[in-house]
Amino acid sequence: MTEYRDPLISKAKWNLRHQQRSMPVSPCSVLQDHRHLLPSAGRALDIACGLGGNAVLLAQSGLSCDAMDISDIAVSRLNTYAQGQSLAISASSVDIETEEFTIAAEQYDVIVVSYFLYRPLFPVIAAALKPGGLLFYQTFVSVADPLQHGPKTPDFYLQERELLSQFKELEIQYYHESENTNRAKPSVEAALVARKPSSRISI
Repeated sequence: MTEYRDPLISKAKWNLRHQQRSMPVSPCSVLQDHRHLLPSAGRALDIACGLGGNAVLLAQSGLSCDAMDISDIAVSRLNTYAQGQSLAISASSVDIETEEFTIAAEQYDVIVVSYFLYRPLFPVIAAALKPGGLLFYQTFVSVADPLQHGPKTPDFYLQERELLSQFKELEIQYYHESENTNRAKPSVEAALVARKPSSRISI
C-alpha cells in the first residue's frame, strides 16, 4: 500500500530546500551523457523539475521546455532564471501525485524525469511522448544497504530492472543500474533512455 503523502507538507519541505540552493543546478547524468540524442528543435517536458537543471539543458539544446514541480518557490526561481538567460522554459507549480493529474497524449518530443518516482505516472509519460519521442529517466534503486543515499520512503525506490518492465512498449536506447559515488553517501541508481516507436503508415 502506498504511504499517504500530505501535499502541504511536501510543498513546504521542497520550498525550504529549493530556497536554500544556488542556481544553476546540474542536469541528471543520463541526460548529460546522452545529450547527442536530443532533437535540435521540438517540445520537451521536465517532470518534478526542481530548480530546472534538466530544463535548462533542454532549452539550451534548442527545445521549448515545459517544467513542473510541487514547489512554487522552485518554479518561480526557474522562471526568473530562464527569463534572464533568454531560455524557452515555462515552469508551473503542479502536484503531480494526484489521480486528477494527466498529460495530453503525444505532446512531447522529449520527457525527462530524475529523482522522482510516482508509478501511476508511468503510462501517462509513455502516452505523452510523440511517436519517435525520447524518454530520459534516472532515479534510485532499492538495495539492502541502510546507509545508501536516497529517500526515506520505500515507495520512492525502484526495484531492480523495474524501468525496463514499466516502459517495455518503448525502444530501449540505453539502460544501466550502477552505484553513484559522486555523493557523500553512495546510491544505486537506474538510468534509462528509451524511444517511442514511430507511427507506421499502412499502404
